[in-house]
Amino acid sequence: MDAALLTLHQVVLMLLLIAVGAACARLGWFTDAVARALSKFLLGFVTPALLLDAFYQPYDARMARGLLLSAALGVLFHALAALLAQALLRGGAAETRAVARLGAVYSNCGFMAFPLVRAVLGDEGVFYGSAFVAVFNVFLWTHGRALLLGRKGLDVKKALGNPGVLGAAAGALLYFTRLPLPDIASGLIASLASLNTPLAMMVTGVFLARCRPKELLDRRVLYPAALRMCVMPGAFLLLLALTGAARWSASGGAFVLTAALCAGCPSAASSVLMTSSLGLDSAYGARIIFASSVLSVVTVPLLALAASGLA
Repeated sequence: MDAALLTLHQVVLMLLLIAVGAACARLGWFTDAVARALSKFLLGFVTPALLLDAFYQPYDARMARGLLLSAALGVLFHALAALLAQALLRGGAAETRAVARLGAVYSNCGFMAFPLVRAVLGDEGVFYGSAFVAVFNVFLWTHGRALLLGRKGLDVKKALGNPGVLGAAAGALLYFTRLPLPDIASGLIASLASLNTPLAMMVTGVFLARCRPKELLDRRVLYPAALRMCVMPGAFLLLLALTGAARWSASGGAFVLTAALCAGCPSAASSVLMTSSLGLDSAYGARIIFASSVLSVVTVPLLALAASGLA
């Protein structure tokens, strides 16, 4: 129950930050251009710094095993979600279907999961979450781009060379080689990492400011949002229970709960950035994010409660 209450508190806090971003957009302080520039800053500097900060800690064999298992769960979840989206989202125009599948498969784990798992599990949760986020980035830049562009969207170089994956790789190198950093470098990394939650949520609010509450009643929005918040994490939890994933390691409760929270976040803000950069319907993607964010107030705490029972 403590995990559920902590998660609810963090979800409400992040929704309030989203509201601040939306208010800034309505007042004209944050334009879409400013939001896109801040998004590039988040993806290029803040996310890698967050991953480096998570990895910069003393080596522990138990946690190292949990890290690898968290990456394995990341692969398992994204493969499962991609298959479910393929089967359950079949109608409509090709572009609309592609954006809906993207919103249903990919969670906002890069921006939203870290403050959630830090609130519930502390630095250990952020450590495990970084492996899940690295897998998310690889899938997003291969499978995600292929959803929108077909086979020509597959770009292994971009998948492996994006800042999220590079940050995780550099962090893992620091962790496993136990290389020390100068105090000024570790201080800079920690300062940049601390910007993640407020800045990421406010940028999301800017993109959501154009959405109207009545647009939530559109089945084209509600259906993929419900898949993202209920079906995908629910199927993942069932798989975790059937495989006894929590028994794979002495840190099972921590890395399983981390993976579940990462899988249960609202639709990824990165998906809107990707559709926008490709000239596709980013407004539709933003509405799915909005609907899934509203649903998260109920679903994410329940997910945390259910996942805690697997430990």
